[in-house]
Amino acid sequence: MIDLDEWRGRLTNLDELLKIAGAPNNARTRASLELNLLLARGQCELLKERRQVPATLFKQLDRRITQTMTLLQELERYPAWRDVCFQTYVSGDGIAIATSPKEIFEGKLTLPRKPPPRPKRPKIGSNDTAITVNVRVALGDIHGIVRPTLRRTRGQPKKDDKFVCVLHAEKFFANYSRHKGSTDPNNPFSAFCERFYDTVSGGTSEVGALAWHIRKTLAKKRS
Repeated sequence: MIDLDEWRGRLTNLDELLKIAGAPNNARTRASLELNLLLARGQCELLKERRQVPATLFKQLDRRITQTMTLLQELERYPAWRDVCFQTYVSGDGIAIATSPKEIFEGKLTLPRKPPPRPKRPKIGSNDTAITVNVRVALGDIHGIVRPTLRRTRGQPKKDDKFVCVLHAEKFFANYSRHKGSTDPNNPFSAFCERFYDTVSGGTSEVGALAWHIRKTLAKKRS
């Protein structure tokens, strides 16, 4: 994440952005422009974090979970192992916790990232709350998160910083500019998007670098 002072320094471009857009320079438009810049910045940082996860990790996890669930189902066919996926824990022992809906909203549903070692023979006291978990179902829940993520990495086009910035720039431009956005490189919208992107990224984009994203964004809006 960027330093707060650095980000405030970037926001000195508000006057220039409003001038390029041909938008009123008042408290309302300035607040809206700053909000769109902040939203774009947040989404760009999130995309950056997601790109740091290697796609091969999702592939391996998908394959291993599928194999494990298949093996567990096969093992459960044998009477002596039919309950192999059912594990019992004590609420509050760092592995599982039982709370009421009210306590969830109070922030009491918390577990440590690194749970303490589980005793070889865990004992449940008379006043403890026992929780039984179907491990195969829990694996299925994790699998349900991995599979859509894997499909996105395989087939769907990746949203990058430029795409996100153009989306937010167009949203502001359409609401406040006296100009109508178009794909014409001489239209103020192109210059506005480039300056918007520079403000979010802290860099300097090349002229025309956002042309493809502008065409896609405007075409999607018209459809």
